[in-house]
Amino acid sequence: MKIIHLSAEKSWRGGEQQLAYLITELNHLGCKQLVVCKKNSAFENYCKNNNINYISLHFKNQFDIYSSIKIKSIAKIFKAEIIHAHSSHAHSLAVWSYYLGNKTKIVLSRKVDFAISNNILSKIKYNCKGIKKIICVSGAVQKIINKSLKNPKITTVVYDGIDLNKFGNKGAHILRKEFDIANDKLIIASTAALADHKDYPTFIKSITALSEFKNLQFFIIGDGPLANQIKQKVVELRLNEKIIFTGFRNDLEKILPDIDIFVLSSKTEGLGSSILDAFACGIPVVATAAGGIPELIIDKENGILVPIGNAELLAKSIVMILENKTLKEKLIANGKRSALDFCKERMATETLKIYQSI
Repeated sequence: MKIIHLSAEKSWRGGEQQLAYLITELNHLGCKQLVVCKKNSAFENYCKNNNINYISLHFKNQFDIYSSIKIKSIAKIFKAEIIHAHSSHAHSLAVWSYYLGNKTKIVLSRKVDFAISNNILSKIKYNCKGIKKIICVSGAVQKIINKSLKNPKITTVVYDGIDLNKFGNKGAHILRKEFDIANDKLIIASTAALADHKDYPTFIKSITALSEFKNLQFFIIGDGPLANQIKQKVVELRLNEKIIFTGFRNDLEKILPDIDIFVLSSKTEGLGSSILDAFACGIPVVATAAGGIPELIIDKENGILVPIGNAELLAKSIVMILENKTLKEKLIANGKRSALDFCKERMATETLKIYQSI
């Protein structure tokens, strides 16, 4: 099969990592692929460094007609059978390309559980006849998107996949050494973009309720549009020494093994693939019941679920893990088993079956 992947984002987040996994595994499955990505983006650099066939375009915005025309031309020359759009902007460009005469079948990935706007533009985008399948990252996302479709039968669910073999040596202590964290301290961390839907204020508020535990060090690993605002909140609450900001890291597979408890406090979440990484790494997880997260976590079995925005219960759940060794060991063992169902190979195989079906 000949597949064009559209990647219109400048930065590297979970969606870009999933695309990277998909390209690698589809290559093993014999697909011929071409990436059309944003010029000077993180994904363009990834393609360069990994010898992936790509073309970069400016992708100025979701109404970039010039880029849409170029996509049509590229699809014709490449003789593409599928155009797979991997983000909202990529979705728009694929649709405009279709209305400009590009009849290559479109597959759309939907990884966020945001409600779809009820305006005319959104209705045109999501009900475009060129879209043959919408791959939702969870059942929660599928339910949301189906409400806006004339033909909900085009949606399906394919869960994200992870590389079960990528994590570093748990004894390397890279994070501890870099930030000079004593061995008797436990590291509690969140690895997520510093954006509104990740609800870091709830995580930070829960930390104030854990002041009696002197052996805890908290990390916020990531970057995003609310970085300065979140750091200011930490200063206001006098938690500077308790919370370390690492900024964006491209070595999560090396530093994740240093984490003792993983926390995700999102108020919306397509799936929460960072939870899968924690599972695979043998880290107990506390997360909010947002979006697709309850499709990953069975409460008190492979992780602990708490209501969205409830800092008090978030803190109590962390304490539960700190004080109940039996529960902690149970969560770790069951989390590792759960991770086996979410490998990148399975994700790619299911995606290829969808390509073939259309």
